[in-house]
Parts: sequence; structure tokens; C-alpha cells
Amino acid sequence: MGQTLPHEHIQGVCDVYWYPGDDPLADPDPAAAPRVDNLWHWKENPVANKGNMHMTDEQVSIDEMRILPDLGVRTVVNLTPIGMYRNAEGLRRISQAANVNIVAGSTYYTAESHPSELKDMSEEQISQRIVDDITTGMDGTDIRAGIVGEVGLSWPLDPVEEKVLAASVDAHRKTGAGLAIHNPYYAHGIGGLEPLRVIAERISELGADMSRVIMGHTDGFARDPGFIELVRDHGFVAELDMFGYQSGYEPEADFMYPADGDRVEVILAMAQAGLADRLVLSHDVIFKTTLMRWGGHGFGYIHRVIVPWLKRKGLDDKVLEQILETNCQNILPMAV
Repeated sequence: MGQTLPHEHIQGVCDVYWYPGDDPLADPDPAAAPRVDNLWHWKENPVANKGNMHMTDEQVSIDEMRILPDLGVRTVVNLTPIGMYRNAEGLRRISQAANVNIVAGSTYYTAESHPSELKDMSEEQISQRIVDDITTGMDGTDIRAGIVGEVGLSWPLDPVEEKVLAASVDAHRKTGAGLAIHNPYYAHGIGGLEPLRVIAERISELGADMSRVIMGHTDGFARDPGFIELVRDHGFVAELDMFGYQSGYEPEADFMYPADGDRVEVILAMAQAGLADRLVLSHDVIFKTTLMRWGGHGFGYIHRVIVPWLKRKGLDDKVLEQILETNCQNILPMAV
């Protein structure tokens, strides 16, 4: 497997995030891409331009992924959920052309993105859909998913999201696949650590193997003084997965996006606390503007920038190997 990026979107369409608001420069064209003259706007207000959420060009994905083997990255997890353009056959072509292993996910995202029929599906039906993706193949292909995720959760939890969560844990238990959670990253501004604690406790109550549960988007929660003890108490794997995104403020949730310096300090603190085996890192590449083609950080930022930063701070190679490679090796293979 080699070093692994456990939370990315190589292919995907995320129209749920399109919010033009009253921005006079908003572009509703899903096929649009940034230009030199408007790149500043696409970066400044990425959700105003619909094409920014459409990651569907396979050649662009190949070009972006080809850098990874030279950086030591051999595996990338594509956590695009059901119905959001997973493009299973495209992922196979990209993997072969870029010489990188790709693990695809299966489940449903947050309530705003749910297909209409999901509300009427039973927990058992949803679980079976995920199980079929993992054991038979996705979307009519023979290409099987390898992880249950990312399970989309909002705050407060939506009732259908709770049903999907229960079904996802059930599929995780039946297949032995790891489980990846999309936590409401903004919720720390609303309720401190309580949202993350409630979600972790619910997943545990449902019978998940918490040592194989990746709790995504914990970047904002991780600044809380009680975060490390919460990880220790609940046994999940914390994922810092917003590397490279600029810090900014969401007034609706009183949430300030953390900076990379905040994440580096969390990594050092978790290593010092003996919890390097409870931590993974990724970028959550989701917008065109996060790709190198359009001036973004791309899939190699952690290895180009963050790893040398951590080494300068004194983190040794053995701990880095644990975080970047070993932890995913313990989660991604199917449990027997």
C-alpha cells in the first residue's frame, strides 16, 4: 500500500456545496473552469462557481496523481459517496495511468445531497446497497468499493443521516471494511467537542470497531484542549484532512478554519501523548481550485510541505511512518 492519503476526491460532483448567493460573478456552468482573469474569484469564493465542484476530467486527475509515487504515496482513498459521480471505471483508468492504488468508498453524504428515494429506504436496504458495492461491484461494474464512507453527518443530526449511519456501521461489520465519517467540521463553533463526542458514542453504540473508524474533518475540533483525551477515550482514528485550505471565518457557525500551523501543533501533541497510532492526514481535495493545474496545492502538499515541517519540529521518521502509512494499513484491508 505504501503511504496513503485516506480522504480525497479524485472524481466527484458536489453540487450540494454550490451557493452563488448574491455574488454577481457567480458562474452556474458546471463545465466551467477557472481562467487567469477570474482565478482570484474562484479561490476567494469557491462555492459560487458551480464548475469548481465538478471533478470529472479523467486526464486532469491522471496529471494530478502522477506526482505521488515520487513522493512515496502509493494509495489514495476516493471518498466520493453514492450518487456524486464516483466514476468507478474512470477510477480504474486513472489508477492504471498514474500508477497509484485507488480505494473507492460507498455510502451516502449529508441530507442535502440525498436522493429522494433514500428517505423511504430501510436501514437494511441501505446497508445491502453498501455491502453489494463492496462485495460485488459499484454502479453495475465489477469494480468493488474498499471502505464504507464517507458517511455524511450534519449538526444537529438529520434523521435520515442517522439511518444511513446505522446502515453504514452494519455494512462495516458485515464486510470487515473500514469506516470513514464526514463529521460536521463547523460544529465546534456551535457546541465545542460535544457534537464529536455524541457522534463517536453513537458509532460505538452501533457496534463499530472504533480502532477502524476514521473520524474525518476533526481539524476544528482538534484545537480544543480536551480533544486528545476524547480521542484516547473513544479509540477512533482522528483525521486532519483540510491541509492547504486557507483559514477563513464562517459567521453562521462562529467557526474559524484552522491554519496548517494549528494542524502541525496537533500532530506534535498527539505524538507526544502516545497517540500517533490514532491519527491520519489528508487534503480532502474537492475543488478544481485545489488542483495544481489551477494554482492549488494538489495531492502532494502534505509530503512536499507538511512532512518537512514536522521533521524540522523534531518528529522522527518512525512516528511519521506510523501516521502516513501504518495506520491506514491497519484500517483499509478487510478484517476477517
